[in-house]
This record gives sequence, structure tokens and C-alpha cells, in this order.
Amino acid sequence: MSERIAVVLCNLGGPDSLKAVRPFLFNLFSDPDIFRLPLPWLTQRPFAALIAWRREHEAAKGYVAIGGKSPLLEYTRAQAQALQQALANAGEFDVHVCMRYWHPLTAETVAMLKAKNYARIILLPLYPQYSITTTGSSYHEFQRQCHKQHYHPSIKLVQQWHDQADYQAAIVESLRAEIKKFPDPDPARTLLLFSAHGLPRKVVDRGDPYERQIRATYDSLRAALAWPHTLLCYQSRVGPLEWLRPYTEDAIREQAAAGFKQMLVYPIAFVSDHVETLFELGITYADLARAQGVSHYRVTPALNNHPRFIEALRSLVLNAMIEP
Repeated sequence: MSERIAVVLCNLGGPDSLKAVRPFLFNLFSDPDIFRLPLPWLTQRPFAALIAWRREHEAAKGYVAIGGKSPLLEYTRAQAQALQQALANAGEFDVHVCMRYWHPLTAETVAMLKAKNYARIILLPLYPQYSITTTGSSYHEFQRQCHKQHYHPSIKLVQQWHDQADYQAAIVESLRAEIKKFPDPDPARTLLLFSAHGLPRKVVDRGDPYERQIRATYDSLRAALAWPHTLLCYQSRVGPLEWLRPYTEDAIREQAAAGFKQMLVYPIAFVSDHVETLFELGITYADLARAQGVSHYRVTPALNNHPRFIEALRSLVLNAMIEP
């Protein structure tokens, strides 16, 4: 077995062409950690096929608006390359990328790791806050694929890291730089919206810690910034279920009605730009804000390969080496 250690950055994935939108959605809706159906061996695939067919056209609009594909893989690969360089003098590490719903899929990544004969793996999901629907799903699929491929390495999961100091410092630096781009850079005259990916309320009610960790991240960032007008809200709601509130679109309407003419948005649950930051926040909600009378609306880019963020990932890897 190789003495080198594989660091695997896990992310959602995204379609690399418009033709890939429906199969990407099929993979997403086939996930039993997100959609729990009765008799899943019988119902999961037909359900996924139906929903992917119904949602393909609407989902494709977002990808058309941002260039015809998701940029998530490119951003994640850039993060992996930067982390590889950051770890160069810290040990024998190889950094790889694994996507949950599109290529490189978990089965492909596990096959590659097995072929390279890694005995030790650090699994680092790029989700700061833990949820069964994100980190949990990625970990379960990785375990399933290792079992299917008769591959039995030692796996260390970095389960959550929303309170990592460099990660939060990178966000603070990004926000302080972004607000300077407003005509009036005074935080007292700007509403700061922290928009997190939503989650059905029933998932949280079953004990998922995501909402609690999002709130902890928000509280810590708010304290570090000491800006007077901040609000936590949730985006990307689909379907008829009750999701975490307040919804981002409602927050924009209400705060515009309260008189805010400048809004700065930060995608608090995301560390890489993709359709939900570039299209949903950057286009759809920008149009909504302007329609509500907001003069200046900006979305802070996700951290991507921000140097402080790469340092955060480096620390997470090294800490995983020494933690039991």
C-alpha cells in the first residue's frame, strides 16, 4: 500500500453541459439521504426520473445564464491544486476531487484511489456546516463505493468545520473588501444578507444540526464584523414543504420596503461559486431587489481559492492527522 495520504475534497458537482442537466438531476433525486421514499428499491429511480424530467427545463435556464454549464468542478480543482501546494512541505499528501452527483463521481474517484493503492484517506467535504444531505450523503456514498469495489483504506472524515478560524477570517476579509465597492461604503447604510442554502424543516426536526451550525457561523461573523444591519436567510427552496425561514426572496422584499437601498449578500453555506451563487443570488435575486427599489445590490463571491481559505483547508487536513 502507498505511504502517501489521499486528501479527497468532496463537493456537490454540477452539469458540464446542458445535455448533462437531466442526468445530473436524476443522480441528485436518486439520493436516499435527501429523498426518503417508501420501498426505495422500487420507487427511488422512477421518482428521480420523473422529477428530473419535470425540472430539467427550468434548471437549464440557470446554466444557460452562466455560460451553459456549472463552474463548480473548475473551482474545486483550483482549490485542490492550491491545497496541494499548501501541503507540499507538510507531508506526503495527494489532493483529489470527488463529486456527489456528476463527474468525477464517487465510484470513479474510489476506483482511482484503489488503483493508486492508498492506505489512508482524509475525506474533506467542502461543506462547513454538517447536514445528512451534504456531508452525510457524500460520506455514505464513499463508504458504499469502497464496499462495492472491495477497497478497505483507513478513512478519516472531517465532519464539520464551520468554526474554523481562517475560514471565518476569509469571509470577514471578503466582506470588508466588497463593501468598499458600494457608492456609500458605510456599513450603517447597507443591509448585509447572509444567505444559506435552505433545508426542509422536517430534516432539521429529525435532529440534523445544519440550522444550528449555520446560526453559529452567522453569529460569529456578525460579532467579528460589528456591522449594524445583518440578517440570516435561506435560499433554493423547492417543492411544497416548509423550509427553513426566512426565505431570501422574502427578506429582500421586506428589507427593501424598510428603506434599504444598498444590499450586500454573502452565500454563507457555500465555499465555491456555482449556479446558486451566480444565477440565483447574482441574477434572479438581483432583479428582484432592483424591482423592489434597491439601488445597489452586490453578491460577494464565494471563497473559491482565497488564500486564507486554503490555509483553513490545510489546517483541517493537518488536524485530521493528529485527531483520534
